[in-house]
Amino acid sequence: ATNSGCKILEQGIYHNLLLQKIQLFEVLGPVQPVVAVAGEDVVLPCYLKPNISAVDLHVEWIRVQIDNPIVHLYRDHEDRNENQVPSYRGRTSLFPEELKKGNTSLKLYDVRSSDDGPYKCFTSLVSVAVGTQPVISNEGYKEGGISLVCESKGWYPQPQVVWMDSEGHSLPAGHTETQRDSMGLFTVRRRVIVQETETNRFTCRVLQQELNEMKETITNIPGELHIFSINKGGGGVVVRWHGGFSQCLLFCLLFVLLDAQF
Repeated sequence: ATNSGCKILEQGIYHNLLLQKIQLFEVLGPVQPVVAVAGEDVVLPCYLKPNISAVDLHVEWIRVQIDNPIVHLYRDHEDRNENQVPSYRGRTSLFPEELKKGNTSLKLYDVRSSDDGPYKCFTSLVSVAVGTQPVISNEGYKEGGISLVCESKGWYPQPQVVWMDSEGHSLPAGHTETQRDSMGLFTVRRRVIVQETETNRFTCRVLQQELNEMKETITNIPGELHIFSINKGGGGVVVRWHGGFSQCLLFCLLFVLLDAQF
């Protein structure tokens, strides 16, 4: 054997035992180091206990204690090795038929001395959840306009919340408030202050780009942006108009009727 081959024989390729409980199964590997000779192929064992299918799971092999440690990644029923350590390109594979039996072992081709070191096998459920249809609540007049609140529950991962006008343009809104329930699912909530428009129609859109899922709700609030307040004092009645002027005639008529009552 070459010197580099002897080095691997002496030091071995250390595949650490990973004992990780994931809901109803465990991920197991060998306690003793796996030994290989430079230039040969080697299998790094990893199994699920009980031997349930790993076809729908997330399987990740990493190299311990190095930057960008991904050696092999299986997700969404296919290999995703775009961010793999460059030196492993084209030299790793799982056993597709064995995944059904809970075998998540990694085959490493053409072993090199630089491969020497500890590895870990992570297997986990890829949890996703699509939330509820957004619910829009009207909080009334605040800060010079109408305050609308959009809320949606039961998302994972956390989605985005976007407010839009009737033409689909994004509106400036407050920060998105988030909460997580006992199942780890997200409830998202976001407020917006809206001004009078020709239609007074606004849309709340909740989207999760990773899942390619989107839900939206449209609200129409005709007339609700034309708000006034009445203060009665010793000097008479003071009426403050908080909306636009498109309904001025109606407002003036209402003012006359109110003034007559006072």
